[in-house]
Amino acid sequence: MKRYPLIRTFALYSMFAFVLMGIVLSLVIYEHIKNDKLGNLEEVAKITISTVVKNNLTKTDFADNITDIKASQIKSNIIESMDLYDIQSIMLINQDEKVIMADHAVFTGELPNQKDLEKVLNGEVSFVVSDAYALNNAEDGNKGKLVINIYEPIIYDGKVEGVAVLQILEKNISEHANMIVQVIVLTVFGGFLILFLLLVGILYKTSQTLRHQNKELINQKSEIELSLKRLDDSYLNTVFALSNAVDARDPYTAGHSERVSKISMLLSRELKLTAENQEILEYAGLFHDIGKIGIPDHILNKNGKLTDEEYEVIKKHPDIGISILSNVSFLAEALPIIRHHHEKFAGNGYPCGIRGEEIPLGSRIIAIADTYDAMTTDRPYRQRFSHEVAVAEIRKNSGTQFDQKLVEAFMKIESIVKDLN
Repeated sequence: MKRYPLIRTFALYSMFAFVLMGIVLSLVIYEHIKNDKLGNLEEVAKITISTVVKNNLTKTDFADNITDIKASQIKSNIIESMDLYDIQSIMLINQDEKVIMADHAVFTGELPNQKDLEKVLNGEVSFVVSDAYALNNAEDGNKGKLVINIYEPIIYDGKVEGVAVLQILEKNISEHANMIVQVIVLTVFGGFLILFLLLVGILYKTSQTLRHQNKELINQKSEIELSLKRLDDSYLNTVFALSNAVDARDPYTAGHSERVSKISMLLSRELKLTAENQEILEYAGLFHDIGKIGIPDHILNKNGKLTDEEYEVIKKHPDIGISILSNVSFLAEALPIIRHHHEKFAGNGYPCGIRGEEIPLGSRIIAIADTYDAMTTDRPYRQRFSHEVAVAEIRKNSGTQFDQKLVEAFMKIESIVKDLN
């Protein structure tokens, strides 16, 4: 899915929200203005009835036909009101629902809504505005136009004697409302547009600042990573130097750590360990004896059996190695392997005396590789054993000193291991 930049996303969502809000606001304002206009028309209807109809007609005029003289006088006065209040036409209806006077041809054949008329005549409501409808029978050019009828009761002595139906063109209301809505919407739109542009400008500036800061952070991150790599390389070189120093102290064990690492790697491939675990095991094999740098030479290179006290000193070398390597971050996962490579599967090893699968897998692998290389290398106190003797010794101690499953895997590669020597 295509990902849009932050500014474009903000602009799209903001524009959508703005348009939606504009539509809702327009509808609300339009309805409010329309209702306000209709409220004004109610007042117009009352004024028209009071000043034109009731001043010229009596109660009895609604029972009988209005004389031509009165009708002419009313029409004359009505024309002035119509022009003043934008009234299209006026019709007077009595209680018998008979049209007793219509000032204009607009009403010809256009009878008012029966239900609305009856509500007003029965005094159920004091004012009714009809829905807009199209004139079908008008004869003065108004045919087809939308009109609204306003029903206003004519009351004498507290009794409804008739109804005045004022007809107004719907466009007089809608155009008025639309004009005001347009002014308001344009004003609001202009304000929101200015606000929107300001927000976009602020967002753009902020975005540019963030992009610049992000670029700087990436550069700083790269520099830090490079510095860490150099530091790790420096640590690694130092550790290699220490490891080589350990081997250099004893000519009989020269190359021991490298051979242990290679044998461990062969065994790890036979076990189909992941590339990541193989790399961890390779480092653990290389540095498994680095703690011997802290063991005195007279103990490390003694020609003969160690005393109990001397053996206790030798047993400290895994923890010494951990202390040396603890600050090398990329060796963190190799540290447990290095610490426990002298543990025995039966639980009688050192430094912790753990047993079975409590011992890290890498430590169990190195234990086999370390023992094999130690047996096939000359020592101050003995000559090397043959490959066959070393393999037989490892098989003999399967399940006690070594993990039985790992011994079985070692037996599958022992011929390859032999070639290393």
